[in-house]
Amino acid sequence: MYKTTIGLEIHIELKTLKKLFCNCKTNFNASSNLNTCPICLGMAGTLPKFNKKEVLHLAIKLGLALSSDISNIISFDRKHYFYKDLPKGFQTTQFFNPVLRNGNLQIENKIINIKEIHIEEDAGKTKGDNIDFNRCGIPLLEIVTEPDFTSYEEVIEFLKSLREILLFLDISDAKIEEGSMRVDINISVSKDNLLGNRVEIKNVGSFKSIKNAILYEQERQIKLLEENNIILEHTRCFDENKNKTIFMRNKETIKDYKYLKEVDIKEIYIEDDFIENIRKNLPILPNEKRVFYKTKYNISDDEIDILFENILFYSIFEALCVKTKNPREVINLICGEFLKILNKENIDIKNLNITYIANLINIFLDEKITRDTYKKTFYEILKNNQNPEEYIEKNDLYLIDDENIIKDAIDIVLEENKKALDDYKNGNLKSLKFLLGATLKKLDYRANANIVNNILIDIIN
Repeated sequence: MYKTTIGLEIHIELKTLKKLFCNCKTNFNASSNLNTCPICLGMAGTLPKFNKKEVLHLAIKLGLALSSDISNIISFDRKHYFYKDLPKGFQTTQFFNPVLRNGNLQIENKIINIKEIHIEEDAGKTKGDNIDFNRCGIPLLEIVTEPDFTSYEEVIEFLKSLREILLFLDISDAKIEEGSMRVDINISVSKDNLLGNRVEIKNVGSFKSIKNAILYEQERQIKLLEENNIILEHTRCFDENKNKTIFMRNKETIKDYKYLKEVDIKEIYIEDDFIENIRKNLPILPNEKRVFYKTKYNISDDEIDILFENILFYSIFEALCVKTKNPREVINLICGEFLKILNKENIDIKNLNITYIANLINIFLDEKITRDTYKKTFYEILKNNQNPEEYIEKNDLYLIDDENIIKDAIDIVLEENKKALDDYKNGNLKSLKFLLGATLKKLDYRANANIVNNILIDIIN
């Protein structure tokens, strides 16, 4: 019987305006090497200055959400390794005194313990033969879990829950596919309850790849054990095209990194009042909000998962619920037509006109337009910020509610379809559907089918 043990190291890019130790911007779409300065390029004689206002605030928010112990005194250290995208020859991180320790996160069937969370700077990014140093000095939080996972299902559930917290707290956009949430997997397979030698899989880039990397590595290590081979500690990467893990290098040890205290940055004191002020202003966390949504709005877990994908989604949902008093129609619109349009069109949803969308929903719920008009008008609001009332009026899309117009159309249809009328009178109910369809077509499908049907029956009778 084999036992799988998994721990995670997760790097989170923080949503800050400035880098960790300098005033360079952190916008990720800038031209290569534009957001750099002597400090983040590690030039001799420069002195780093800790971005306490932004970074420490975000770190403590996460620590409170994960029930972590918060250090009152923190310091930074130098982690030495020599890659071409690390210009200083060392990374400024926290080894001896991290900001957060002993946190946890509840998933469905167990608690996952978090050993520590520390602040550190990012390295540059290698692009073929070129290096872009824009990313140097970007502030990161590294979350180190205990080896509490036994399956890929637990890993993915944990990461999704963590991502929701990061989004709710506005700490990071946590896009795993784009690298703002990067996952290293430490996995070992052993017989009985003993811990085996761990293998690290670096920077796995999607939930699908996390699943496949863990499954592949489990099978690879089991096969080695069955052949009485020793599993050596080392680092691998996951090849998505070949769907397998591949050897990268032998695993570095603490001795290899030669950790030293960072003497250029003084110890930072964190006052209790600073922590308590952040605690008081924490928003409702995802698990609590999930219960609230189920209770108040009667929506499903799958629908809530969609809302929690983006902080703007549930903000839009809540605003529309207030203006329409119909959460079921709002959630149907967001999970249906809204996502459909976003997947096809490049639309900035930060500045959506909520009033326009709410007005459209209310027009539809009042049965003044067809569902087809509803969809077309919603697209125009998202794409072109169209006023729904003006668009519907201009294109003559309101449903016909004049009974005289409807009766005139019915009279014409009955005159043109005498056989169908006789068939209905003789008990053929399908003929009524035919007459209804013919009338709606005569009205260019701009009349409420239920109203037309009732008038049609009255006239026939």
